[in-house]
Amino acid sequence: MGLLLSVLGIAVVGVGRWGSNIVRVVKELESEGIARLVAVVDVDESRVKEVASKYSIPNYLTDHFDLSKLNVSAAIISVPIDLLSRVAADVMSLGINVLIEKPVALRAEDVLKLKKIAEDVKIVAQPGFILRFDPVTHELKTLIHNYGIPKYMIFKRLSRRPPRFRKYSIVLDLMIHDVDLTRYLLGRKGFTVEHAFVKEVEDGVEQTVYAVIRYGEALITYVVDGNLPIKVREVEITFKDAYVKADYMKRLVVVRSKELDSTLRAEGEEPLKAEVRSFILRIKGVSLENLPTLNDAYEALRIIQEIRSRCVLNHKLNSIAK
Repeated sequence: MGLLLSVLGIAVVGVGRWGSNIVRVVKELESEGIARLVAVVDVDESRVKEVASKYSIPNYLTDHFDLSKLNVSAAIISVPIDLLSRVAADVMSLGINVLIEKPVALRAEDVLKLKKIAEDVKIVAQPGFILRFDPVTHELKTLIHNYGIPKYMIFKRLSRRPPRFRKYSIVLDLMIHDVDLTRYLLGRKGFTVEHAFVKEVEDGVEQTVYAVIRYGEALITYVVDGNLPIKVREVEITFKDAYVKADYMKRLVVVRSKELDSTLRAEGEEPLKAEVRSFILRIKGVSLENLPTLNDAYEALRIIQEIRSRCVLNHKLNSIAK
């Protein structure tokens, strides 16, 4: 009971665009009396100082190892993709619980290393799969429960990626969301990558990718486009007797069947706030269902790696054919 009532000292490591958003959410959660934002960390001293000043945070650091000098029990890691697993491992080695932004690591095997550290140090390590906390996802989960296993699903994640993200494969940066969402909605199943093609490449990095996997009995299509000048976040699900289309931007879910033609508005809390709260409560020992684990990150990255391997193979074959 004491732990539940205690105020958790939290740090945010990496205060770029998304990290600053996390800072805002943690500050909002302070009003619930479950956490206190003790420090922010970033290698850019001017930026981290500015964020600390804006949100009245008592400590700002440029070295995450200095967290050992503060009363910090948990940290949210929001550094660039290629630094995530290394920085997370460093912070975990200090005995600090971590929420690690997606994709957690560049390789599935690196997630296993993080899992080993978490087990040895006995801390919580949660991946940042934010879509699990989205009200639209909750509606889809219910519909799948009602209508049964889908015949096929189509995920569309399209938008113009800013320059700072374009150096990372769009498969790791964006498709990882939908791969984890597939696993969350359908449960653990065997998978086979049927097709994976790179449509657009920039400086050797995949910017637009189309992939099809067989996941259990369902056929799953992923379309990620980093060049479209408008933002699309949609999921289409076809069941034996119904069709569902979800728009994550508008928070609308269309359900059509022989007996029904309706549009639902998904209502609920901001997903990021729900995610951060779940992390805090998990550390406090509260039992919550369906929270993502490092096992989920590992399995999602296994699928991602297989898709990327097929993309590389097909890109080489297309280059030879030309």
